[in-house]
Amino acid sequence: MDLQSLPRRNFITTSAAAAAALALPFSGRATGQSATSKAWPIGCHSRPFGRFRLSHDDLLDAIKAAGYKSADMVSIAPAAARGASPVAAGTAAAPAQRGRGAVPVTPEMVATLKEKLAARGMVSNVCSLSIQTGVPLADAIAAARQQITNAHTLGQKFALYLGLESEAQYIHATTVLSDAAAFGKERGVQIAIKQHHGLNNTGGELVGWVRQVNHPNFGVFHDAGNVIYYTGKDPVAQLEIVGPYMLGVVAKDCMGPHFQEREAGAPSFGSSVADPRGDEVMIQFGAGKVDFAGMFKKLKSIGFNGPTFVEGTAVGETVEQTIANARANREFLEKALASV
Repeated sequence: MDLQSLPRRNFITTSAAAAAALALPFSGRATGQSATSKAWPIGCHSRPFGRFRLSHDDLLDAIKAAGYKSADMVSIAPAAARGASPVAAGTAAAPAQRGRGAVPVTPEMVATLKEKLAARGMVSNVCSLSIQTGVPLADAIAAARQQITNAHTLGQKFALYLGLESEAQYIHATTVLSDAAAFGKERGVQIAIKQHHGLNNTGGELVGWVRQVNHPNFGVFHDAGNVIYYTGKDPVAQLEIVGPYMLGVVAKDCMGPHFQEREAGAPSFGSSVADPRGDEVMIQFGAGKVDFAGMFKKLKSIGFNGPTFVEGTAVGETVEQTIANARANREFLEKALASV
């Protein structure tokens, strides 16, 4: 493929084979998944421990101590390379400075993280995929391909894109994602998007992304907490829309809609204010409005057996408290899964 020859606003040509693949349920789209395989492994997102600025060793030890075998969405660059200094005694630190440039990832960083995972008998199943905007298309494609190459080296099976807010960047991003899906297919890495603020809030919008990317190696991770937080919609009902494209689950609860509330006196569309209830998504499962048992029951009915990773967890004052909370949320999910 000649990257330089790709048009800037390239609408993907629909082939009969691609169209047929997009019409298949996820069980026909997801590589290596079957109704008889071991269902629904549960991993842990690095986010609950982010404010502690842990080294890779301490982060992986914390996730393992909470009973997880998969550490997901972990930055390959170590904390020191990102300019994040660990804080004393495992206590929470002030938020890291925003606006830093991306830290270049080296092959040595990838190899070191892989060794640390293996030494603990752990894996990393899901990585974060970023799409560069404001750069030539060929550069954005090359950057995405490198992230997928790194994921393949680490043994990660999924690369999760969080979306964007600018309509002007939509065609650029979906063109990069289409190439990423094809590139990832050859390396056993599936590409996905989830509900998040911007142009990928609702189930209908996510299906639009799937159709625009137009590759059978591109699908959806369902984030029930974000469905409530950003839209106030029913995350179980939304599975009627995104179910055929499901690749995985982001486990998160939510106390109630916030960002786009349209209640009397609510802020104008697209603005956010502090909520007296606290953080509505970094909470313990069962404290919010997500019907986890209902969600898994619906997923089971359509044959889903993909990965789940825990992102939403109440962050304690110490690493030890956060480990206990992450463990409790894992046990909550295991009970919910056992009930269906």
